[in-house]
Amino acid sequence: MFEPPYTRTRAANERLRAHECDACGWVSFPEQPQFCKRCGVDASWSETRLHPRGTVRSYVVQQRLPEEFETPLPLAVMDMPQEESGEPARVYGLFTETDPADIEIGMEAEGVFRRVFDVAGLPIHSFKFTRPRGDRL
Repeated sequence: MFEPPYTRTRAANERLRAHECDACGWVSFPEQPQFCKRCGVDASWSETRLHPRGTVRSYVVQQRLPEEFETPLPLAVMDMPQEESGEPARVYGLFTETDPADIEIGMEAEGVFRRVFDVAGLPIHSFKFTRPRGDRL
């Protein structure tokens, strides 16, 4: 099976660290690009931490995947706010421990630290999303 490249830094992967453009405030997660994708300037970036709860903006439930994947596999685009203040970051991720029928646009979801895949037999952990514990049915 193809193994996705493990390119996120440990801070982004394990602590929801993102980068905010000093020129316009756009937030990039997980990479720190050379140029801001919003304003296009060769920007300087400030490190920021994202709040572990965010809002589902879009999602899809994958039904047909190669045998190595468990289906159905819900994937979502989330708006994750910064812990301090400022614009949210758009974060893409897998849902876990959530019935796909319960996922809705606009619902709140929580980032939980889980095993995502293995590289050379070693587990790689990162955030997946789930309904917040107090909200589960």
